[in-house]
Amino acid sequence: MRLLFAFVIVSALLSGCATSSPKTLVLSPEIPAASAQTLSPINVALKSKDLRSSGYVARFIKEDKVSSVVNPAESPRITLERVFNQALTRAGYQIDPASGRDLIIVVDQLVTDVDEGMLGFEANTHLMLTVNASNQNRTFSKRYSATSRLKGPFKADFASLELDINKLLTQLSGQIINDPELNQFLQQ
Repeated sequence: MRLLFAFVIVSALLSGCATSSPKTLVLSPEIPAASAQTLSPINVALKSKDLRSSGYVARFIKEDKVSSVVNPAESPRITLERVFNQALTRAGYQIDPASGRDLIIVVDQLVTDVDEGMLGFEANTHLMLTVNASNQNRTFSKRYSATSRLKGPFKADFASLELDINKLLTQLSGQIINDPELNQFLQQ
């Protein structure tokens, strides 16, 4: 009888763990490859803003209604600031909050819509960042965007969603850090 009772308790605990899904997605994009942009270090003040209207990064849609949302483990603004800090350093810039050259990374949109159906799921990620730079009396502003689509059988698993979002963040960060227009402006 005790053995049966122990088995029931362990089974209930394990099934409870198996059905609970993570409450957050971990954003950890790789530092993008950055080609050397300057011969001598140029000081840049790096800042970031998050202008998204909602704090979640994924929303699960069932029968044309949002059934749940998932927040990031850390603010995308902080994650991207860390990525750009390292990428700019690799490109030959020196991060200095007192610099007269400002570079502001603005998160305009970062959301993954996960549509789960009976035969599988489809996840569409939309990422939009704006870069605002100022140098003395001059300004530079450019919007960058990227999208991805992920399909799979059954339900969407968080590991696949995280990987897809992080790849997209890495790709767009690399596009920004190696943008000739932006680098030319920062070097003036």
